[in-house]
Amino acid sequence: MPIMTENGRIDNIINKKFEQFMKRFGIGALLRNAGAVKKKGAKPYKVFVYLLGLVFTRKNLYESMNERHEKPSFGKSTAYRFLSIATINWERFIRRLAESVIPEVNKLTEEARKVALIIDDTPYWRNRSKKVELLSRCYDHSENKYYKGFALLNLGWSDGQTFMPVDFRLLSSGKDANLLEGSHVREDRRTLATRRRMESRTEKPALALQMLRNAKGTPVEARYVLFDSWFASPSFMISVKGLGYDVVARLKNHENYRYLRGGEKLSISQLYQTGAKRRGRSRYLLSVIVEIQHKDYENTVPAKIVYVRDRINRKKWIALVSTDTSLNEDEIVALYAKRWDIEPFHKVLKSTLSLTKEFQLRSFDSIVAHTAIVLTRYMFLSLESRENKDERSIGELFLLTVEELEDISFRFAFELLLSVLESCLNDFDFIPYDHVNRIIGHFITSLPWFIKDRLVA
Repeated sequence: MPIMTENGRIDNIINKKFEQFMKRFGIGALLRNAGAVKKKGAKPYKVFVYLLGLVFTRKNLYESMNERHEKPSFGKSTAYRFLSIATINWERFIRRLAESVIPEVNKLTEEARKVALIIDDTPYWRNRSKKVELLSRCYDHSENKYYKGFALLNLGWSDGQTFMPVDFRLLSSGKDANLLEGSHVREDRRTLATRRRMESRTEKPALALQMLRNAKGTPVEARYVLFDSWFASPSFMISVKGLGYDVVARLKNHENYRYLRGGEKLSISQLYQTGAKRRGRSRYLLSVIVEIQHKDYENTVPAKIVYVRDRINRKKWIALVSTDTSLNEDEIVALYAKRWDIEPFHKVLKSTLSLTKEFQLRSFDSIVAHTAIVLTRYMFLSLESRENKDERSIGELFLLTVEELEDISFRFAFELLLSVLESCLNDFDFIPYDHVNRIIGHFITSLPWFIKDRLVA
């Protein structure tokens, strides 16, 4: 059964929390602001809420819509048409929702705690697909191999305890040779659909800078931006600093990336070899002050590079950089550790919230719409976990939510059977009312233990 019923009736505490989330952050108004307005048929808000709660039912769209009770007033084709609407700006919807949710989380964050924005991408696999719009051969840097599908670029916010998505872009390949399927819409640069498809073939650093610009001056803004070595080119770090953010990132050990120190241009390996190492069991091995430079920029950016031991291989090291030189070495290491918060987020999206498996969609707009729905689910669970001071992971909270919904569905069905039994017994005039209650009580007492346990409130 959907997490919110078609007639708006609230059956249990999970549904109440879900409805409170929708009203508290004005999901209907945010949808209208993003371009989801009713032209005919079902209201976009109703379809959105139905799809939002679908994953909690453990049923696909076909199974859910063929339930005998709580059947929606619209059909499966209406849901698919809603997902394929090209005029809904789902990227803006997620940004506006994040701008409403994150201040509520910030109220629970200590002022001394440093918050940060995190940039990272993750593979969006569609290895068995053929005719999906903008399907590409993409390279997975963690696995060092190609796959069919897309890349999902995310900008998130974290205070070290709670992670919230802020913005996203679904990316195809920018190389024509790796593009397996072209666009399915007529190109018109005035339309959102065309701009979205053009952005999907833009380089990741350019899109990451665009998302950071969109976050500037909003409630989601943070002083620090965290990312791994893939984004840590000198040009990107100088660009981020130019937007008013400070960078904390892991550096790539690349011979072409040089940093100024004492008038010399040195790679991070050369900087490590020339520096004096700390003895003993220090948390870091070496710390140096450098200048980040690039030929396309006139000004340089001062930065502090901290070398720490690699946890996987203690004989090796990794280099972290911070453009805020006032931070000490321990603070830089602790701040970069928050970058890991985006990795469990990607895991939950795929394994728990059905990012890549819930629908087999072909339209690029539909895939973007479904991605926004999955990110909204994550926001709901993440906020619920934080406000209840729940130390369980989002995945555990999701499973408990599903179990509670299933348990409530069982009790609902059993209570319906008991009401029918009571009604049938009352049809016999010679059975007193108190005897009816005794018969029902005896019936419940005689039930097997595994059924009685599920009836306990």
